Amino acid sequence: MKSAFDLLDIVARACEELGIPYAVGGSLAAMMYGELRLTTDIDVVVHLRPQDVPRLLARFPHPRYYRDEHAALEAIRTGSQFNIIDNETGLKADIFIAGDAISRLQVDNARRMETAFGGMVMVSPPEELILMKMKYYSFAWTEKHLRDISGMLDSPLQEIDEARIRSLAERHGLAHVWEAVQSRRARG
Repeated sequence: MKSAFDLLDIVARACEELGIPYAVGGSLAAMMYGELRLTTDIDVVVHLRPQDVPRLLARFPHPRYYRDEHAALEAIRTGSQFNIIDNETGLKADIFIAGDAISRLQVDNARRMETAFGGMVMVSPPEELILMKMKYYSFAWTEKHLRDISGMLDSPLQEIDEARIRSLAERHGLAHVWEAVQSRRARG
């Protein structure tokens, strides 16, 4: 059975070969820094230009993959996202355009890491990833974001600069979420 890491390797290789800056984000990145949990899709943040779209999507040919050039171009225009779906496995890559300050930090400060299956990919630094999860939490108040954040902060696998996170949270209007994270951690 294929895993999300298989699709991640394909997306990462395409970005690297095409010179498209990227960073793995979302649950897969959180798992690389913290606790494992089930996920069926991957989040990749990219600096993507309109002229890059045809070259990137050519790496994901129909009918094996669902992808929509119009949706990709619209995502660039609006700073949103589009999908690449492997029709054989059902795995999905959510491709987020680095359109805001936090997502740009994720890509600009990405670090090369080894995946659970031996592939090497660019991954959002934990501080930027936590900041992005705090942003999503502020929109939806979904407990999974706090769980992911706590798992990363409490993991012995990584040293995370909490003072930097606090500073970034204050700068981006997320200090109240940082307080919620600290409260959840205190409860255990």
